[in-house]
Amino acid sequence: MKKLLLILGTLVVSAVPAGVPIVANASGDSAAVAINTTDGKTVWRIQFHVVRDRTTIVNNANIAFAYSSCTGCQTYAISFQTVLDFNNATVVTPTNQAWAINYLCTSCVSYADATQVVLSTDTPMKFTPQGHQDLASIHSDLEALRHEDLTFDQLTTAVDSLSAKCVWVVANEMVPA
Repeated sequence: MKKLLLILGTLVVSAVPAGVPIVANASGDSAAVAINTTDGKTVWRIQFHVVRDRTTIVNNANIAFAYSSCTGCQTYAISFQTVLDFNNATVVTPTNQAWAINYLCTSCVSYADATQVVLSTDTPMKFTPQGHQDLASIHSDLEALRHEDLTFDQLTTAVDSLSAKCVWVVANEMVPA
């Protein structure tokens, strides 16, 4: 019987204590790490990955980490990861974390968002041509955010919308291979 697991984890954290662990980038993991220590500077890191996991254990990590220690700076980290597993995984324990830290900052903005979508099934699947176009559009729209002059709330709304589109594409634009 087909087993379908769709997990969406979206976490936006605006401030957390010091001592944040940074996960090493292993095969199949995604990380957007933005560190800003220059006054007045804006730093963006955006990752968009589709990972095909061919194991029975799905434990991929997706991390967004934004760190600011400056005056009047802006730091943004956004990581979208889609994990596709067609081996009917017996263990599905992905990690999805976002950390945004302002440390000794004056008038700083730090923003981190991690979106992770996991599909595990016993049937090999592929994206439809429209699904490929939609994913490319989501990636392009994410990259375009760095050129927009958005408020924190507007950015959050835009990223949430793109996250929902990504989930929709995985749920609706995949067919048996």
